[in-house]
Amino acid sequence: MRVKRFIGDTVAETMGKVKQELGSDAVILQTRQFKEGGFLGFFGKPKVEVMAAIEEEPVAKKQTPAKPLYATNPYGAASQAPSQTHRFIEAQQSSLQGESKVAKSREADDLETEILAMRKLLENMNRQLEGLEGEQVIWPVPLQKWAERLKRQGIRSKLVKNLLRNVQQNVREEDWIDDHRVRACIKESIREICANTAAIQPGIRKPRIIALIGPTGVGKTTTIGKLAAGFSIVDKRRVALITADTYRVAAVEQLKTFGEIIGVPVEVVMTPTGLREAIERHGDKELIFIDTAGRSPHHELHMSELKSFLDKAQPDLTMLVMSAATQSADLAKIYQRFEPFTTHLIFTKLDETVGGGIILNLLEKTNLPVAYITNGQNVPDDIEVATPERLTRYILGEGDGRE
Repeated sequence: MRVKRFIGDTVAETMGKVKQELGSDAVILQTRQFKEGGFLGFFGKPKVEVMAAIEEEPVAKKQTPAKPLYATNPYGAASQAPSQTHRFIEAQQSSLQGESKVAKSREADDLETEILAMRKLLENMNRQLEGLEGEQVIWPVPLQKWAERLKRQGIRSKLVKNLLRNVQQNVREEDWIDDHRVRACIKESIREICANTAAIQPGIRKPRIIALIGPTGVGKTTTIGKLAAGFSIVDKRRVALITADTYRVAAVEQLKTFGEIIGVPVEVVMTPTGLREAIERHGDKELIFIDTAGRSPHHELHMSELKSFLDKAQPDLTMLVMSAATQSADLAKIYQRFEPFTTHLIFTKLDETVGGGIILNLLEKTNLPVAYITNGQNVPDDIEVATPERLTRYILGEGDGRE
């Protein structure tokens, strides 16, 4: 293995030197940032050091052909060796050839074992480096605090890397110490990812049917109550509520009581056919909200039941409600399972999470629009129409004064 040290002014420059001299198969062993020159540790120029290695092609040892026992016939060209002597010579030659083959075989085995051991070492090093991808990026000092801040908000490392690379490309290096300019650049990048938003619009000639779906415990019933109250009381729209959540008696009673308070009819249905009939009874409404039971994305029967209700309801919009307090990996799995039914997204419980970066992690992977975000239990106050600006503020922790 050939190991070499490379030094440059930036990571890109140094990695370019590695690739130029060792090629694209080089393995990075170590990286660090240091200052060169200066006086008493001050005014030094930032440098980047990279230790890299490359597996060199092994050079096979030259095999010296086995010499015959005699260089020439000791009895002369025309002479014939005695039979015993001749057999002795043949035996000696055969023995030497056998020993040579054994030696060659041992050398080949040793060489193969060495190559396999070296390859295994390199593979392990590569796996370790791949596992640390995004974590070992050396950021200039002014950007390092931004990397840490974005990670604290729950934004995954690869996305943090993309956001700060964009800063390096669009903000002059001398301006990296200007927090206002760096923040503006980061916010614009996040805003672009959050650009797809769309709120509910009431129906004109027929009711707009909106179904809320999602796993248990994400706040679907509370969210549907906020939406119904906002459209009924604030916007003076004709609204009806239908609940198919017959698994939770308390949720049904909660919605009924709430409907009486705001003057909105509430129907409880037990079957997909009953849901279709209830929708037809409210053909004079502008908006019909359907509250479905919380479904486990891992339970095939639950998902099959949900599909049966949605097939009968034929909603105009199907909104997947997800809690921002869910772990990023779990949120991704929930989205993947419900995505075939979904037209819009709603994020709840933003007041219960330390960082809103989990929203950005998901939005970077989907083209579905976000409709609403909720940040508390108060009805109908703690709900907002999603906009790129609002989403960006929450993702950066600015929506509730945390930062």
